[in-house]
Amino acid sequence: MKTIIDNIQIAAVTSWLPLNNLEMTSLSSEYGEKEVASIIKATGVERVRIADKNDTSSDMCFRAAEHLIQQEHIDKNEIDGLVFVSQTVDYILPSTSIILQERLKLNKDVVCLDIHYGCSGYIYGIFQAALWIASKACRNVLVLAGDTTSRMIHPKDKSLRMVFGDCGTATLVTIGKSPLGVTLHSDGAGYDRLIVRAGGFRNPVSEETSLLQYDNDNNGRTDNDLYMDGISIFNFAVNNVYKDIDLLLGLMCWEKDDIGIFALHQANNFMVNYVRKKIKVAAEKVPMNVTNYGNTGPATIPLLLSDVCSTQKYNLDKVIMSGFGVGLSWGSIAANLSKTRFYSPLNK
Repeated sequence: MKTIIDNIQIAAVTSWLPLNNLEMTSLSSEYGEKEVASIIKATGVERVRIADKNDTSSDMCFRAAEHLIQQEHIDKNEIDGLVFVSQTVDYILPSTSIILQERLKLNKDVVCLDIHYGCSGYIYGIFQAALWIASKACRNVLVLAGDTTSRMIHPKDKSLRMVFGDCGTATLVTIGKSPLGVTLHSDGAGYDRLIVRAGGFRNPVSEETSLLQYDNDNNGRTDNDLYMDGISIFNFAVNNVYKDIDLLLGLMCWEKDDIGIFALHQANNFMVNYVRKKIKVAAEKVPMNVTNYGNTGPATIPLLLSDVCSTQKYNLDKVIMSGFGVGLSWGSIAANLSKTRFYSPLNK
């Protein structure tokens, strides 16, 4: 799918980070110093933020949203849409976006929607907000994206524990004067490459799904925990993301050299750098912050933007954002962010 939606503005972006800081080197006593050093070298992740045991994704997104509303001096009655993007929702039902409507004290005419997507989820969230605005159903939509991925990872799974962190973000999408380009793709044939096998209605949690098993790399997990086929996910990303970005550039009639930044999903340093080389752009146009925060799922792109664009100067007239992961799903957005206000992550 590819389309251009006119008169959309990403007005403001911020994020909220847990205070708990997990240094990867602190895991040497569990996994061995040599193993930890090897994983840090491969991923570039040196530390991640871990949510408190009682904090949920919606709690972090709530704090980010409250901060954004305060900084933007928004009248809450003017917010008429709320999209919550997360794989770690509060309950199976009701939708967490409905709960956030009440917590944020938004009016009862707000349209709310949960999007159960991971690393590509921010792209879907912005797309949904843009559709509501383009249809004239809404004028101001909050897109809240976040995950507590650490809760889905078994402590014995060093391959994932040393990569994924937690974060909540808030983005305000409004009526504007610029076009928003969107591309989206899906490949369900790879659904089992990144999955929590148990816990849904197809395979409920049981004694059998709770058995601890080890893979060939001595990573331990149960079927209740997150599993990732790292090699398959890497091959999927490096073979599809650059093509998608080329597709979007063609759709917008943009030249690659005119792009100020490419805000890529922060999977790990190696993958982001590999995709950058496939795109054939300079390193300074592909900022990274995965070293300090790891992979925060649907929060990586807005966390990256709020982190680097609030402190560094970029030409933001033409920006490409690209997310890819669980599903398998991938997509990109082309936007003018020159008028976007970026607020540094809280609890940084």
